[in-house]
Amino acid sequence: MLGRKMLRDIKANFAQFFSIMLLSLIAMWCYTGFQANVIGGNKARTDFESSSNFADGWIYGADFGEEQLKGIAGISGIKNAQLRTEVLGKADEKYNTAEMYCYFQNEKTVTIPRTTDGADFDPNDENGLWLFSRFAETWGIRVGDKFTVHVMGLDIEKEVKGLVVTPEYEFACASTDTDSDFHNIGFAYLPQKVLPEEMRINNEIIFTCDGKALSYEEKIADALDDNYAYFADRNSIRGWYQLSDELAQHDSFSYIFSFVFVAIALLVIITTMKRMIAQQRTQIGTLNALGMKKRKILFHYLSYSFALSTLGCILGIILGILTLGRIMVSMFGGFYTLPDWQPGFSYKSIIVAAVLVLICTGTAYFSCRQILKIHPSEALRPAAAKTAKPCIFEKLPFWGKLGFNARYNLRDISRSKMRAFMGIFGTCMGMMIMELGLGAYDTVDYVREWYFHDIQNYEYQIILNDSCTVEQAEALKSETDGELVAMDAISIAAKDHPTSDGIISCKLAVTEGEQLYCVSDTELNTKPIPAGTVALTMKQARNLGLSEGDSVYWKTATGTKWNESKIGLISRHPNITGITMLRKDYEAAGMDFRPVMLVSQKNCDYVADNDCVSAVHSMTDLIAAFDKMMEIMNLLVYFMVIFSVLLIVIVLYNSGNLSFNEREKEFATLKVLGFKSSAIRRLLSTQNLWLSVIGVICGVPLGRVPLQAMMDSNGDAIDWPCYIAPTTYLIAAVFVMTVSVLVSFLFSRRIKRIDMVEVLKGME
Repeated sequence: MLGRKMLRDIKANFAQFFSIMLLSLIAMWCYTGFQANVIGGNKARTDFESSSNFADGWIYGADFGEEQLKGIAGISGIKNAQLRTEVLGKADEKYNTAEMYCYFQNEKTVTIPRTTDGADFDPNDENGLWLFSRFAETWGIRVGDKFTVHVMGLDIEKEVKGLVVTPEYEFACASTDTDSDFHNIGFAYLPQKVLPEEMRINNEIIFTCDGKALSYEEKIADALDDNYAYFADRNSIRGWYQLSDELAQHDSFSYIFSFVFVAIALLVIITTMKRMIAQQRTQIGTLNALGMKKRKILFHYLSYSFALSTLGCILGIILGILTLGRIMVSMFGGFYTLPDWQPGFSYKSIIVAAVLVLICTGTAYFSCRQILKIHPSEALRPAAAKTAKPCIFEKLPFWGKLGFNARYNLRDISRSKMRAFMGIFGTCMGMMIMELGLGAYDTVDYVREWYFHDIQNYEYQIILNDSCTVEQAEALKSETDGELVAMDAISIAAKDHPTSDGIISCKLAVTEGEQLYCVSDTELNTKPIPAGTVALTMKQARNLGLSEGDSVYWKTATGTKWNESKIGLISRHPNITGITMLRKDYEAAGMDFRPVMLVSQKNCDYVADNDCVSAVHSMTDLIAAFDKMMEIMNLLVYFMVIFSVLLIVIVLYNSGNLSFNEREKEFATLKVLGFKSSAIRRLLSTQNLWLSVIGVICGVPLGRVPLQAMMDSNGDAIDWPCYIAPTTYLIAAVFVMTVSVLVSFLFSRRIKRIDMVEVLKGME
């Protein structure tokens, strides 16, 4: 009997109950979809890193030998250790002179490259080369082809014996790019025997260990007599930690978006169940009088929320894995290199679903518990009318000047505070999500303008090859009226002789101060670097607790000496973090200036055939490549807009529907008094419009907060300042208000169909 009653009640209040189910579905869809990406990614990473015996620690130095290796391997807790030589080289010009990280080693014990095609890496095969599979696929290179790497002044041409991937490059990005572009970045594994005897210098020891790698630093320092450059763990390897930051971001998104929809679902449950209990007071009293226990009646009303939220959660879990999860894995699989990355699922989703159902059911309980307080004899009689009290708005000094429409709606809002709050909160959240989506577009345009027109104040970028001497670079600079730039990997710290947890691995850029390659301050205004000082990027300064006027210590990957420099400017850069300094100060520190790039405002296409030049990129080409990489933002915008529309429609329709049902008798009375349907619809629309306006105003400042949090969650290697244009706020507000107006029109036909006789009979 109660089951049939529940079905009839659901049919009679279909919009509200369908909204509860839909909101639960969307909440679990968001959670499961994001988590499917995170869980699948973490599982694939664990398998990948385990099968590759991925390193836990990296020790960098000038020249390690077997003696140092034995010292490290002999430390208790160190499981495996291996020597290798890591050198940054370049590919041929036909491959865009891509950055090519070359690894020369005599064994494959730690961080073993996984083969995707061809033969496994053989450190004894002097005729072979093993190439990064994503680079090879992008350029159409196959197993058996010849490939040349230009490294340390050598041109090493070998047969591609296999295509490989490694956990060290789950994320790969060239120093001149803002995101992954596999045209410009690659790596290759080669036997160390291909190098001349005098060039076989091991500059790395990599190892696996029990526990945290950083906990072994003192023992490592003792084993090497402090004769090493610096020591790093996985969190210092951008190719690894970038994906970690991405997955952590998606994990937080799964909770944030779910919370928004669950919060709205709870408001719908509260307002819907309270109204139903009030309407069915007499039915409850009758069931009580016939002997049905109050507990059974309570469970009956709780079953509405329980059944609908459970159904929504089940459908949300299924759709999350099959749709959003697969879409995200496919999308991010194009930017990251992670074999066997599939949507994942864990018991956590079941627990979250159970908690969501419990919250929805618990909310219904607090709305229905008044059932237990009603005596059957009281319940059989209609509820006593509430004492009419002046609403708070009647105390306004201009109350008497307000029209009937305004006063009527203000009184209704005062009497139905929860319904009004639901309308405002839902619209506010819809506005925030809309700003978040559209603001992502604005941020991309903002960063593009800042990066390609302010920081990069040039039209052509000339990449110099390894064999280019400083004299040749100077001659080319004079010919093009340009500026030379050097780049190097460095470690920075806040004090001399720091411990590993006080060291940050980043980049060093050395410019000539010609203001072609510029530095911007924290306000994104370009400024020259004060002579005798360095510019330190904002996130790194914050992590080290440094500010302008302090000293920062730095050393190169192959150096053993920590250099001290005064910070003259805290700077920002979208993707190059670390230190920027002037050439004269760099050379004054005893360093050799080795330019890797020449920038100029003149047309430099004609120098492409110069023996010193690897590639020439125009600003148009660089911007086009950037725009292509940012196409992922399209999906984000569609995602946010759809969520915003669903949220606003559900909230405003439910708010309007509840308002209509609660005031149906009043509307019938107004019709009897001569009010036309259009005037009554205007009463209902006015309130929706007011709530929407308040929600829009409250939502305006909220969009920037999650957008900046989303940008910051990409880690310290990325520094994108968020920006939302004034027109975006206007577009979002107009969109929300338009949806509000359209939702109001949905009630037009219902107002026209009000049966005045039947409704007024029910009042007797």
